[in-house]
Amino acid sequence: MKGPLKFKRRPATALVAMANSLSMGDAVPGDELRQIISAVVSDRAERAALLAAIRTANDPDCGLAVADLLTAYASEAAEAEAQARDADQVIGQWAQRLAAGALLASFGAAIAGTVTGGLAFGLTLLSFSGFVFATASRIGGRGKMRRRAQDRDSADSLARHVLEAGKLKKEGK
Repeated sequence: MKGPLKFKRRPATALVAMANSLSMGDAVPGDELRQIISAVVSDRAERAALLAAIRTANDPDCGLAVADLLTAYASEAAEAEAQARDADQVIGQWAQRLAAGALLASFGAAIAGTVTGGLAFGLTLLSFSGFVFATASRIGGRGKMRRRAQDRDSADSLARHVLEAGKLKKEGK
Protein backbone atom coordinates (compact mmCIF):
# COMPACT_ATOMS: atom_id res chain seq x y z
CA MET A 1 0.00 0.00 0.00
CA LYS A 2 1.25 3.49 -0.83
CA GLY A 3 0.60 5.04 2.55
CA PRO A 4 -2.47 5.75 4.61
CA LEU A 5 -5.55 6.57 2.59
CA LYS A 6 -7.90 9.36 3.50
CA PHE A 7 -11.42 7.98 3.27
CA LYS A 8 -14.55 10.11 2.89
CA ARG A 9 -16.29 7.67 5.22
CA ARG A 10 -15.30 4.79 7.43
CA PRO A 11 -13.57 2.02 5.48
CA ALA A 12 -16.20 -0.43 6.80
CA THR A 13 -19.12 1.57 5.42
CA ALA A 14 -17.18 2.26 2.22
CA LEU A 15 -16.75 -1.50 1.80
CA VAL A 16 -20.48 -2.08 2.25
CA ALA A 17 -21.22 0.68 -0.27
CA MET A 18 -18.76 -0.83 -2.76
CA ALA A 19 -20.25 -4.30 -2.30
CA ASN A 20 -23.71 -2.84 -2.99
CA SER A 21 -22.36 -1.06 -6.09
CA LEU A 22 -20.78 -4.25 -7.37
CA SER A 23 -23.98 -6.22 -6.82
CA MET A 24 -25.80 -3.64 -8.96
CA GLY A 25 -23.25 -4.05 -11.74
CA ASP A 26 -21.35 -0.82 -11.19
CA ALA A 27 -17.60 -0.72 -11.73
CA VAL A 28 -15.40 -0.30 -8.67
CA PRO A 29 -11.65 0.47 -8.87
CA GLY A 30 -9.84 -2.70 -7.80
CA ASP A 31 -6.88 -0.93 -6.20
CA GLU A 32 -9.15 1.26 -4.09
CA LEU A 33 -11.21 -1.78 -3.10
CA ARG A 34 -8.08 -3.66 -1.99
CA GLN A 35 -6.94 -0.69 0.10
CA ILE A 36 -10.33 -0.39 1.75
CA ILE A 37 -10.47 -4.11 2.52
CA SER A 38 -6.93 -3.93 3.90
CA ALA A 39 -7.95 -1.02 6.14
CA VAL A 40 -10.95 -2.96 7.41
CA VAL A 41 -9.08 -6.23 7.93
CA SER A 42 -6.17 -4.66 9.80
CA ASP A 43 -8.21 -2.61 12.30
CA ARG A 44 -10.32 -4.14 15.07
CA ALA A 45 -12.68 -1.14 15.22
CA GLU A 46 -13.28 -1.31 11.47
CA ARG A 47 -14.07 -5.03 11.67
CA ALA A 48 -16.66 -4.32 14.35
CA ALA A 49 -18.05 -1.41 12.30
CA LEU A 50 -18.32 -3.70 9.26
CA LEU A 51 -20.38 -6.24 11.18
CA ALA A 52 -22.66 -3.45 12.42
CA ALA A 53 -22.99 -2.04 8.90
CA ILE A 54 -23.94 -5.48 7.54
CA ARG A 55 -26.65 -5.85 10.16
CA THR A 56 -28.11 -2.42 9.31
CA ALA A 57 -27.77 -2.65 5.51
CA ASN A 58 -30.96 -2.40 3.46
CA ASP A 59 -29.89 -5.10 1.00
CA PRO A 60 -30.32 -8.56 2.55
CA ASP A 61 -27.62 -9.98 0.26
CA CYS A 62 -25.07 -7.33 1.19
CA GLY A 63 -23.37 -9.73 3.62
CA LEU A 64 -22.87 -12.28 0.86
CA ALA A 65 -21.26 -9.68 -1.40
CA VAL A 66 -18.96 -8.43 1.35
CA ALA A 67 -18.05 -11.99 2.37
CA ASP A 68 -17.20 -12.76 -1.27
CA LEU A 69 -14.95 -9.69 -1.47
CA LEU A 70 -13.22 -10.66 1.77
CA THR A 71 -12.73 -14.24 0.59
CA ALA A 72 -11.26 -13.02 -2.71
CA TYR A 73 -8.93 -10.72 -0.77
CA ALA A 74 -7.86 -13.62 1.45
CA SER A 75 -7.16 -15.76 -1.63
CA GLU A 76 -5.04 -13.00 -3.18
CA ALA A 77 -3.18 -12.58 0.11
CA ALA A 78 -2.52 -16.33 0.28
CA GLU A 79 -1.13 -16.30 -3.27
CA ALA A 80 1.10 -13.30 -2.53
CA GLU A 81 2.27 -14.99 0.66
CA ALA A 82 3.18 -18.18 -1.21
CA GLN A 83 5.09 -16.22 -3.86
CA ALA A 84 6.95 -14.25 -1.20
CA ARG A 85 7.81 -17.46 0.65
CA ASP A 86 9.19 -19.03 -2.54
CA ALA A 87 11.21 -15.90 -3.37
CA ASP A 88 12.53 -15.68 0.19
CA GLN A 89 13.66 -19.28 0.08
CA VAL A 90 15.45 -18.92 -3.26
CA ILE A 91 17.04 -15.57 -2.46
CA GLY A 92 18.07 -16.75 0.99
CA GLN A 93 19.72 -19.91 -0.30
CA TRP A 94 21.62 -18.12 -3.06
CA ALA A 95 22.67 -15.25 -0.80
CA GLN A 96 24.01 -17.71 1.77
CA ARG A 97 25.84 -19.71 -0.89
CA LEU A 98 27.34 -16.57 -2.41
CA ALA A 99 28.40 -15.23 1.00
CA ALA A 100 29.88 -18.60 2.01
CA GLY A 101 31.76 -18.84 -1.29
CA ALA A 102 33.13 -15.32 -0.92
CA LEU A 103 34.18 -16.02 2.66
CA LEU A 104 35.97 -19.22 1.66
CA ALA A 105 37.65 -17.45 -1.26
CA SER A 106 38.87 -14.64 0.98
CA PHE A 107 40.18 -17.14 3.55
CA GLY A 108 41.85 -19.11 0.77
CA ALA A 109 43.47 -15.99 -0.66
CA ALA A 110 44.68 -14.94 2.79
CA ILE A 111 46.03 -18.41 3.59
CA ALA A 112 47.76 -18.71 0.21
CA GLY A 113 49.35 -15.33 0.75
CA THR A 114 47.81 -13.83 -2.42
CA VAL A 115 46.24 -11.09 -0.34
CA THR A 116 47.78 -9.94 2.91
CA GLY A 117 47.32 -7.39 5.64
CA GLY A 118 44.47 -4.94 5.56
CA LEU A 119 43.28 -6.15 2.15
CA ALA A 120 42.82 -9.71 3.45
CA PHE A 121 40.95 -8.38 6.47
CA GLY A 122 38.82 -6.14 4.21
CA LEU A 123 37.93 -9.02 1.87
CA THR A 124 37.02 -11.24 4.80
CA LEU A 125 34.91 -8.47 6.32
CA LEU A 126 33.23 -7.79 2.97
CA SER A 127 32.39 -11.44 2.43
CA PHE A 128 31.18 -11.72 6.02
CA SER A 129 28.82 -8.80 5.40
CA GLY A 130 27.13 -11.05 2.82
CA PHE A 131 25.94 -13.26 5.65
CA VAL A 132 24.59 -10.22 7.46
CA PHE A 133 22.81 -9.02 4.30
CA ALA A 134 21.31 -12.46 3.64
CA THR A 135 20.05 -12.70 7.21
CA ALA A 136 18.64 -9.17 7.23
CA SER A 137 16.83 -9.65 3.93
CA ARG A 138 15.27 -12.88 5.12
CA ILE A 139 14.14 -11.32 8.40
CA GLY A 140 12.51 -8.43 6.52
CA GLY A 141 10.83 -10.82 4.09
CA ARG A 142 9.53 -12.96 6.92
CA GLY A 143 8.02 -9.92 8.62
CA LYS A 144 6.09 -9.11 5.44
CA MET A 145 4.96 -12.70 5.13
CA ARG A 146 3.77 -12.69 8.73
CA ARG A 147 1.70 -9.52 8.13
CA ARG A 148 0.22 -11.02 4.96
CA ALA A 149 -0.67 -14.21 6.81
CA GLN A 150 -2.34 -12.20 9.56
CA ASP A 151 -4.32 -10.20 6.99
CA ARG A 152 -5.35 -13.42 5.24
CA ASP A 153 -6.46 -15.05 8.47
CA SER A 154 -8.29 -11.92 9.54
CA ALA A 155 -10.08 -11.67 6.17
CA ASP A 156 -11.11 -15.33 6.32
CA SER A 157 -12.41 -14.96 9.86
CA LEU A 158 -14.18 -11.71 9.05
CA ALA A 159 -15.88 -13.29 6.03
CA ARG A 160 -17.30 -16.01 8.30
CA HIS A 161 -18.49 -13.40 10.81
CA VAL A 162 -20.08 -11.33 8.04
CA LEU A 163 -21.99 -14.37 6.80
CA GLU A 164 -23.13 -15.08 10.35
CA ALA A 165 -24.23 -11.46 10.81
CA GLY A 166 -26.21 -11.72 7.56
CA LYS A 167 -27.91 -14.92 8.78
CA LEU A 168 -28.85 -13.32 12.08
CA LYS A 169 -30.31 -10.35 10.23
CA LYS A 170 -32.43 -12.57 7.99
CA GLU A 171 -33.67 -14.48 11.03
CA GLY A 172 -34.56 -11.20 12.71
CA LYS A 173 -32.26 -11.61 15.70
